[in-house]
Amino acid sequence: MTRSSGAARFLVAWSAFRALAALVIIFTLVYLFVHDLSYVRIAEDPPAAHVPTYVANYFSYFTIESNIFAALFLGAAAIWGFTRGRRGAPQPRVLVAGQVLAACCMLLTGVVYNALLRGDDTAGGVAPYVAWTSELMHVIAPLVLLADVLIAPRPARPRWSAMLVPIGYAIAYVLYTLVRAPFIVSPVGGAPSWYPYPFFNPAVQGGWGGVFSYIGVMAAGFAVFSAALVAFLRWRARPK
Repeated sequence: MTRSSGAARFLVAWSAFRALAALVIIFTLVYLFVHDLSYVRIAEDPPAAHVPTYVANYFSYFTIESNIFAALFLGAAAIWGFTRGRRGAPQPRVLVAGQVLAACCMLLTGVVYNALLRGDDTAGGVAPYVAWTSELMHVIAPLVLLADVLIAPRPARPRWSAMLVPIGYAIAYVLYTLVRAPFIVSPVGGAPSWYPYPFFNPAVQGGWGGVFSYIGVMAAGFAVFSAALVAFLRWRARPK
């Protein structure tokens, strides 16, 4: 077996892994959505029983959005690997940017959750807490994206501007969260505002100073992590 045929076989095998991982993440997202929705539909308190708010809140979690990015990237990368990639075509730049976005968001999801949030939500909200979905989205899926960055075959060399993709998304996410929160009644407890994470909530952080301190630290971490990720991918894809 020649080196090129061995590399092609590895690419196909890794593409199968990517496809399987994408399907598992999608299944987890759908399962959690349907599970929680079943409790929302029988809730007695009006804020808890409002289905449109539940749907919007569900897709307002950084974790959910990051896992969606991961599933989309892994699925698209698998299709490329099974088709054009196997025949030697380079990865398209949109796929490279998708990897930077998905990997950056997922790895930071894992770090922030395990450093700041682990154990906070085990009591559940409107619906009971589902431990296995949390572990898969906050631990297993980030590890899959880490493995993909480290050992995926045929890495492409991203431009430095690719780091602006996750940074731009993070800015948009923070603005969306802070602007939307005062207009949403919390499904649990009926508070006049709803934040997906406690570090965004001024009532929990002792005012906006605490909130912006968290945002500043996370923004710096996001920028550094994005740059480091692009630098590493560029190093992996350097001419041998």
